[in-house]
Amino acid sequence: MPIRGKLISQGEEHHFTLPGSWNLLAQAEPRDVPAVADLRAGLRRALENPIGTRSLAKLVPGSGHVAIISEDQTRPSPVAGVIGPLVEMLTELGVDDGRIKVIIGGGVHRKATPEEVKAKLGASIVNRFTVTVHDCDDRENLVLMGRTGRDTPVWINRAVAEAGLKIGIGTCNPHYFAGYGGGAKLILPGVAGRESIVHNHTMCGHLKATQGVTEGNPIWEDMLEAARMAGLDVKIDLVLNTRKEVHEIFAGEMEQVQREAIKKLLTIYGQSVPRMADISLTSGYPLETDLIQSGKAILLANEVTKDGGAIVLMAALTDGAGPKLYQTLKQKPDPETVLEWIREGRTEPTGGPLASMLRKLLETKRIIVVTAGLTGKQVEDMEMEHASTIEEAIEILAKDYQNPDVIISPVGGSTFPYVG
Repeated sequence: MPIRGKLISQGEEHHFTLPGSWNLLAQAEPRDVPAVADLRAGLRRALENPIGTRSLAKLVPGSGHVAIISEDQTRPSPVAGVIGPLVEMLTELGVDDGRIKVIIGGGVHRKATPEEVKAKLGASIVNRFTVTVHDCDDRENLVLMGRTGRDTPVWINRAVAEAGLKIGIGTCNPHYFAGYGGGAKLILPGVAGRESIVHNHTMCGHLKATQGVTEGNPIWEDMLEAARMAGLDVKIDLVLNTRKEVHEIFAGEMEQVQREAIKKLLTIYGQSVPRMADISLTSGYPLETDLIQSGKAILLANEVTKDGGAIVLMAALTDGAGPKLYQTLKQKPDPETVLEWIREGRTEPTGGPLASMLRKLLETKRIIVVTAGLTGKQVEDMEMEHASTIEEAIEILAKDYQNPDVIISPVGGSTFPYVG
């Protein structure tokens, strides 16, 4: 009897059939949860009764300028649906438009285009307020707030540093070396200087700098300390369903907010599987802009894939490999060398950690990338295999694996599969 599977890419389901001799251990599909019924009302409740801090009404008086920091185009949250109601509340509390600045926090990511900014924030916000895209290399618009206990210099966007009230909006998702997205990450790396980001990200070689780990993770702890130095007053972390709709809103003190968001995230995306697989089929969705973002799905799948096994990634990769990832991987460096390259500026602090981890992973596993966003030669230059379709990838693996155990992660960019 045919075994059917599916992966999601760009919001569409891609169905396929596994060979009859393959054993499907699990289709690690997230729970189907609804969107919040009323986004405006949900945000208002969250800000009137925040976690671990005073209500927005008590924070606004005498606050001076307000900086609203948004995640960038590489993250999936529909910020436009949240920032509008937030501005309404600020207006009700007496904050006029001239006191509000909106900053897109993208760290060292590719700078968002005007079209991407408009899609992220909504045309009404872009037309109404001063909106800037953070530039981590613009030293004149950075302010040094001090150094963390790990000696990371905390260079922060001037508009953020000088604001009397700082509010951030982002997504809670797995992150391959910071543990989770959301929380303090919108400050470092979001609106930090390159020197700060490089110093923080070079700690990615630490054993606990991995997905799903916060306690003892030096990168996460350093980010949190930096964000406190920068004075992030309110963090809004959103947990999304598989359709990229807001399922729940958490607002308040950034560490407590992130912890609550993580708990909710795991009830939706944490998926138990009976044992390790020979082959994992995963999707980069909802983080498909480039291989740096979709690579998180590879690393999550790696947790339940045996040595000698294979991981198949389906992802759009509309921006290709991502900043310097291809250039780094095509040189086939050892993992430790990549970490040195991050410090020396020879590779990017965002793609470098993934490059190091992929080089380590490739020592024991195969990776096949199903995408139209990279050529076959580009993928092969990085010592991975390319397929045009998921069916082609299955056909390739069927020649080498007899009766394999298989795990499928339809929403691999967010799903935590674990044995148990």
